Amino acid sequence: MQEEIKKVLELLEEGKITKEEAVELIKAIKSSDISGEKIDESKISNGKRTFRVLVTKDGKKEVEVNIPFGIVKFGLAIAKKMGKNSLDINGKEIPIDIDKLSEVLKDPNFKGKIVDISDKEDNEHVEVEIV
Repeated sequence: MQEEIKKVLELLEEGKITKEEAVELIKAIKSSDISGEKIDESKISNGKRTFRVLVTKDGKKEVEVNIPFGIVKFGLAIAKKMGKNSLDINGKEIPIDIDKLSEVLKDPNFKGKIVDISDKEDNEHVEVEIV
C-alpha cells in the first residue's frame, strides 16, 4: 500500500493530478485490499466486481493483482487525463485503448476477459479480466 500512496504523491508533485484527485485515490487505496492476494469469493458473489491481472511465465504464476473495481474506474480517469495509453507489466509496455476499455467497463453486468496476450518467445501470458 505504501508504494501506491508514494506513486499518488509523485503524480501530485508532478502536477499530473489535482489535490482532490490525490485525496480520493489515497482514500480508495487505504479502504481496499490491493495487496495482490486473491480476492475473497464472497466479495465477487455479492455483485462487486474485481479487476484481475494475471501474469504467468513457463506456466507458473508470476503476478496476480486483484483490484476493487471502483479503484480501476478512478485510475482510468487519471490515466486518460495524463494521456497514458499503455500498461507496464514486468518492464513490458502493453498498449491499452483507454476509451474502448472505459466503454466496456460501463456495462455493470460485464464480466470476463478484456485482455489475453501470449508471448510465445518468452513463454509469458498476460490475462486481464473482470470477475
